[in-house]
Amino acid sequence: MSETSPTPKASHLIEAVLLSSARPVALDSLSSATGLPEEELISALAALAGRYSPENSGIVLREVAGGYQLSTSPDCSFAVERFREEARPAPLSGAAYEVLSCALYHGPLTRGAISRVRGVNSDAVVRNLLERGLLAEVGTDRQSPGSPALLDITEDFLVAAGAASREAFPPLDSLVADEDLARVRQRILSAGEAQQGLS
Repeated sequence: MSETSPTPKASHLIEAVLLSSARPVALDSLSSATGLPEEELISALAALAGRYSPENSGIVLREVAGGYQLSTSPDCSFAVERFREEARPAPLSGAAYEVLSCALYHGPLTRGAISRVRGVNSDAVVRNLLERGLLAEVGTDRQSPGSPALLDITEDFLVAAGAASREAFPPLDSLVADEDLARVRQRILSAGEAQQGLS
């Protein structure tokens, strides 16, 4: 007679789901997959965070992009990189950071609006960020001729930044003077008006 397998612990179920996903898993998805109530999930995640901390493990539990993800500890990155024999990706340029900041704080925006805010054509920079998965097309601006694509930051961007959501970044008015912020907003507004004037 075969014995019935014991029911896995909550933390074991969560580990299995997280290890099977290359993306952060939201709390409601974890609940749906494991059948665990939210209170039990939170408790098990707290226990996992202790087990998977840089002091205890080469794997860490991160809360990023609105979900949870198991990843290698930054403290061990040199060994992982040596094993993979991969070079670090080319660092982002100042222009790339400017475009990402536009999308983060004012997005979603069209390419034209981003170029207008920066005062220079940004097509090449936008293309590179799309290829790297840090920007994505999230819709279209139906008010403008040709319905240009609207661009916004991606989950990959939040993961790379170690941020749970865009709300984790400091408010824009704490980084930029009021008059500069007003000037940027006027450029975005005038970019939209200029596009509509062409229709």
